[in-house]
Amino acid sequence: MNADSTNSDAAVVGLQAMHVLRGEVSPFLWGSGYQTSTDSLVAAAFFAVVGASPLALMTSALTLHVIATLAVFDALRHRLGAWKALVGALPLVFTASSVHAYALYPPRQASLTLALLAFWAMDRAAHEGRRAGWFFAGPCLFGLATYADPYPLVLAPVFGLLCVWSALRGQPSAVGGERPADGGQRARVLAAGLAAMGALVGLLPGWLLRRAAGAKNGPLGLTTTVVEHNLRLLWHECLPWALSYRIYTAKHVMDYSPWEAHALLRAFLVLAATWLVLLVSTGLVALACKRIPSGVRARGLAGALAYPVTLLAFSLSVMVMDHFSMRYLAAMTLMTPFALAPLLHRLDARRGFAVVLPCLIASALGGWIGYGPFVRGALPAIPREIEDDRALEHLLRSEGIEHATADYWASYRLTLLFREHPTVVPRNDVEDRYPPYRRAFLAAPRYAYIWDPGRSRESLTEAEDTVRREARTVARREVGSLVVFLVER
Repeated sequence: MNADSTNSDAAVVGLQAMHVLRGEVSPFLWGSGYQTSTDSLVAAAFFAVVGASPLALMTSALTLHVIATLAVFDALRHRLGAWKALVGALPLVFTASSVHAYALYPPRQASLTLALLAFWAMDRAAHEGRRAGWFFAGPCLFGLATYADPYPLVLAPVFGLLCVWSALRGQPSAVGGERPADGGQRARVLAAGLAAMGALVGLLPGWLLRRAAGAKNGPLGLTTTVVEHNLRLLWHECLPWALSYRIYTAKHVMDYSPWEAHALLRAFLVLAATWLVLLVSTGLVALACKRIPSGVRARGLAGALAYPVTLLAFSLSVMVMDHFSMRYLAAMTLMTPFALAPLLHRLDARRGFAVVLPCLIASALGGWIGYGPFVRGALPAIPREIEDDRALEHLLRSEGIEHATADYWASYRLTLLFREHPTVVPRNDVEDRYPPYRRAFLAAPRYAYIWDPGRSRESLTEAEDTVRREARTVARREVGSLVVFLVER
């Protein structure tokens, strides 16, 4: 409903998708030497059918998340039955804020969907009588996930462990469907070989891409020098936000801060987060329970291990900067359904639902309230800024303005909203994502500077002083909360 208010990081994916449909294809996401254009290609497919719009862009990301959720459901269904699998998949429906900020958003959703499809494929591989191709498909999909975006690498240790278990316990059929004559040993060798081949094939595109012209490593890496900073941020801000025992909400579109909850609600949120951690830990405890099938125990172990692995990676990551880094904890939520599998196996569906319900309520509250200006109590709302944006578009076109500039967080979202008529470039040129926009802007004799109080990082006074120093004439207009300077160079 509020896709038009999406930020510029996501809008860049949509803009690139528009250019893909014009034949302008690049392996990299605009302005990135390590993220790929995978999400842009998916968005382009949606644009080709329904037209380019922020709504189509966000629908493409949501569709990928639905596919990932169905894959998790199907993997659990084979182990637990349909109703228990439904309960297990609910954490991906009532998702925490970390998933809203990271998973349900281009340009990262394709990679996470591919990663969860890889776990689904390995579940298929471990079934008796499954064809050997699943042992190839799982690691191949996981390799492609890391090609789309580096983030799934955080799940590599967990996925590797599951591959080893599947190869040791699975009984793959030969290519023609016949089981190897000498039984288990040959089956395990075949499974391991196919998994290794799949991993090589899946990792090859990423390896080639990072050696292509224009490739860069990006701000990736692990180091012990950041542990103190990261642990402090983890404990005080990111973990409470990611586990929904502290709710952050957007006071304005970009300004997230803690939401003041009633004392009883705060107590409930803390208890629900504690309960979630206890539930997830059963995935580790169940490893010793022989009455639970080994396949269910393996999934529980994989899901539960995602928590300490993610926390360790967060503690060592050079990418952790501020409270928005809670998005790097999204893998915990995404793997929660697997962690719950052993517990759900021991309960019926109704009891299982009752057990996880407090966690779902806390997660849903954190996600919903986190939408800030887009919700009013229990109802969604359309903020005034959408109306202002449309009025701004009319003003610029009526004034014959074809190029404009604004803070980065306003620039590309407006360009997508305006369908590139006009285009809006970041005020700071080092934040450019698509150089042709900048060249056209610099060549224009007239342009507009747009000051957005919810997104601009400089004050209105600073903005006006800067514009007047570089212009021959300036006309000031106000469009709702926006201030627009029409500038002649």
